Amino acid sequence: MGQKGYMDQNRILELAIEELEKQKAELAAQIEDLRAELKGAGSRAARKVMPVAATAQKQRSKTLAERKALSRKLKAIWAAKKLQKAKAPKPKGRRKTAAEKKALSLKMKAVWAKKRAGAAGKTAKAK
Repeated sequence: MGQKGYMDQNRILELAIEELEKQKAELAAQIEDLRAELKGAGSRAARKVMPVAATAQKQRSKTLAERKALSRKLKAIWAAKKLQKAKAPKPKGRRKTAAEKKALSLKMKAVWAKKRAGAAGKTAKAK
């Protein structure tokens, strides 16, 4: 039985190699087709197949006057945005004095003490 498993494994490997050889031959044929197409790239038929991006014209650069005009326009836009930001209302509020902080602290301590006392009373009633 061990011998049969060994033979089956060899057969599987042989089939895999055959399949890879077929794929290799197909790839070689495709490469040859592409090379032939590349050699004929100067022909009229090959130019029709080329993508639009390959035949697109180079973008024209801006003249000095166009760049200056664009710069002025963008500076005006950013200045307006800065002005709006400066005019935006700032959050209201002031810092608390030490006495106010102390009063708030005492008030919160009283609230929490009351809450704890209420919770302790509920647990004492439950027992």
